Amino acid sequence: MTLVYAFMPFRDGQWWLDALIGLASIVAIVPLTVRRVREIKTTERPTMCAIEALVLMFTLLIFGFSALYLTIDRSGTQFVGMHTRIDAVYFTVTTLSTVGFGDIHAEGQAAKVAVIAQICVDFTLLAVSVRVLLGATRQRLRPEPRAPRP
Repeated sequence: MTLVYAFMPFRDGQWWLDALIGLASIVAIVPLTVRRVREIKTTERPTMCAIEALVLMFTLLIFGFSALYLTIDRSGTQFVGMHTRIDAVYFTVTTLSTVGFGDIHAEGQAAKVAVIAQICVDFTLLAVSVRVLLGATRQRLRPEPRAPRP
């Protein structure tokens, strides 16, 4: 994912492809979570499977929104202080963590809508996914009831 992000053109004529990749990354979190829950229920290492799913989920979320932010700001007017790919990742992480230092901020309406969307996705998707993954892990780690002795 990092390599794909590093080589996306963003401000060239194919900006729509970058937006599509960013959106696909975010949307992919849902089927990924569903698949991982199924794996957790059958694997011998449910905790490791849940941790891998969470790391992948956060990675997709961060790079997906970073790609969207760079695509939205291809003209340089939507965000103040966002000039590089690292700036986009930094802004995404500060928004995700709710720190929001303010050095990079949304200026244009499209950027503000995207930030609102990220905040809503962060809270709902991450909360639900974390709960489902951890619940499946706890269920899998719970000892199976023994059959009563005759």
